[in-house]
Amino acid sequence: MGMAASQARLLTITARLADNELRSQTINNAKMRLAAQSSQVSENYINALNNATLMFGNYDEAGNELSQVLTYNALTAYSSYNTQYGLVNSSGQILVSESEAAMFQNAHGNLNAYLKSHGLEYTTTYFEEMGNLENEAYPAPFNSIEYEEMQLYYEQYNSYENSLEVEEYEKNYSAYISASNNLIDGAEESMQSYLYNSGNSPAMGLNADKDFTTNISASTAADYLNKLKDAFLGVNDNTYNLEKLEEKGFLSQTYSDLLAEQLLSYSLFNGTLPGTTTSATDALMTKSDLTDEVIKDEAAKTYTIDDFVITVDDSGNVTNCTPPAVSAEDTEDGISNTYPDFSAGYGSSLANFVNNYMYYNSTITDADGNSYTTYYKYQAGTKTNDDGTTSNTYSVQTIIPDNTIAIAELTETAETIMETIMTSANYENFADWILEQDINTLKTNYGIDPDATIGKTSNTLRDYLNEYTDAKDAFLDNIFSDDALTIEDASGNIQYVSGVDTNPPHDFIYTSTSGSSNLSSKDIVEEDLKNGYSFTNDEGETVVVTAENLTDIDFVLQYLKHRDLTQSESFNTVIKEFLVEQMISIYGEPKYAWVDENDLNNTGNADAKAQWYTNLFNRMMQGYKVLENGLASSSEWIEYALESGIVSLEQVDKSYNWDSLDYKTCTKITEETVNDEITKAEAEYNRAMKDIEAKDNIYDIELKNIDTEHSSLQTEYESIKSVISKNIERTFKFNQSA
Repeated sequence: MGMAASQARLLTITARLADNELRSQTINNAKMRLAAQSSQVSENYINALNNATLMFGNYDEAGNELSQVLTYNALTAYSSYNTQYGLVNSSGQILVSESEAAMFQNAHGNLNAYLKSHGLEYTTTYFEEMGNLENEAYPAPFNSIEYEEMQLYYEQYNSYENSLEVEEYEKNYSAYISASNNLIDGAEESMQSYLYNSGNSPAMGLNADKDFTTNISASTAADYLNKLKDAFLGVNDNTYNLEKLEEKGFLSQTYSDLLAEQLLSYSLFNGTLPGTTTSATDALMTKSDLTDEVIKDEAAKTYTIDDFVITVDDSGNVTNCTPPAVSAEDTEDGISNTYPDFSAGYGSSLANFVNNYMYYNSTITDADGNSYTTYYKYQAGTKTNDDGTTSNTYSVQTIIPDNTIAIAELTETAETIMETIMTSANYENFADWILEQDINTLKTNYGIDPDATIGKTSNTLRDYLNEYTDAKDAFLDNIFSDDALTIEDASGNIQYVSGVDTNPPHDFIYTSTSGSSNLSSKDIVEEDLKNGYSFTNDEGETVVVTAENLTDIDFVLQYLKHRDLTQSESFNTVIKEFLVEQMISIYGEPKYAWVDENDLNNTGNADAKAQWYTNLFNRMMQGYKVLENGLASSSEWIEYALESGIVSLEQVDKSYNWDSLDYKTCTKITEETVNDEITKAEAEYNRAMKDIEAKDNIYDIELKNIDTEHSSLQTEYESIKSVISKNIERTFKFNQSA
């Protein structure tokens, strides 16, 4: 019975020991799970501590400093205060947003169109303020130009400058000027020989030394003056007679008339000059009375006539005369700045005073060192106004004293007229005439050899003329149309043209001898050049069609309008370039500025914005790639793309070049930890660790209790096992004894 109880107890203890071992193993497994949880909590906490976000510092358009999470949108946002950055892929293409790519594609490679899509326009109010340009002296369409059209001309000015039309015009212009100068240079000596070596006895008396007195028999200044007039005005048959020069086409009618008018104006003074002892014996010049003087100051009764200020009293008698100051130019010409005493004429009527007392003198020294005085007198005249009325004019009149000084004066006058003929001559017609003449006659009568090498380039006159003709033809081709003109007579009948009728010059009534074809604009210009055609320009001046004038575009435009000629298509480009240059000379250079239509309050910097998008446009022209909107706003994507090398960073330098930049060295990109996330992670770590520690303590107590119980059971187990063993041993001994 006792042995059975011990065995039962031993089995119970064995079971409990096994249970304790199972419980201990379970608790140890739980402790291992707690260790894993502790490791995970620590890792989460460490990750939170190590979790730094890429931040980007820039400015908004108002200049406010910003710090925001780095994204593509933040990196590339425009502000005039920002450095311009871009992301470039491994193929060298710049990444752009979907909207930016659309604007670039719609611009079709046109920068202005692209900038316009960003609300940017480079414009000016210059042309609007200038208004439309009107010039009735010019042909259509250049007689009336809308300011918008003028702005277009200006904006295309560079293309005009570099155009083939202008290049060809300037090349032929240069060749034409050179050929014209060469022809003049080559023919001047012959022209001078022709003028000074007439086949007839020169009644004017000019010889190789240009001595006026040679071969002249005259006793008075009047004789000399009359012979001077006769020589040029047609009384004799001298070669240099103005009428003969005009008939031969060597001198235009305009210049001939001007010289004749100048000659006819020379007169001699008769009587004693006020305040002097000089006297003259020739006829007194005819003077008109003054009737409609302009009162400068009616209250003071002060009159200003040719800068002479004259004061009269209530009775209309002169009480004072203040002469004008003599200019430095006049002083250089020998004009004294000292006027005579006008007081001798005070008390005279205004008309009498002007006609008889207003004058000044000039002391002249001739080549031999002799000094003499020339008197100048203010003379009254009349002119016809535009409205048909007449008004008084006053001009300086040369008064030549009747003494030997007159000879020197008239010699100088003759030389001046000769020089005027030389500078005004039509050398093309003159060269043509020479080449048609008998060489021996030219040599004998005029001392001219057309086959001699002359001029700077040592060519013959024939060479110079051929060179000029070719250059003129090419130059006129640049200006005037070769298309035939349809010309009607006064009755409206179409006239075929074989020649140009210059009288009247503008009616275009022509007769035909051949009936072959109409003249073109260029043909008419050729004839006008030969005939010295003249017309009145917009300023009321009589101008002549000459080789030199055809190089003046303003002259050509007025000539086209006056003559109803047609310009060539290529010349339109030259005209536009000219009009732009004229506009700038009058109104100044237009000032353009960038305007941002999206910035209604003008708070931004349109120039900086235009430069920003110009930089981007130029970079996109090298290749671009569209970045999806989702990625453009993602901080995770850009951080990954930069760290992995999928994209690289570029920035624009001061010279507007795109340069590579390591994003890690970019001062605008920084790493920042997020404090809220760290605080949360720390709280979770502390809570988890406390929970793990509490559970671990409980597990330790339970293991300690199990161990204590295990030790007690193990002791009891050993004791019972010993008892049982002893009982068995005694039983075996008892049996052996029995």
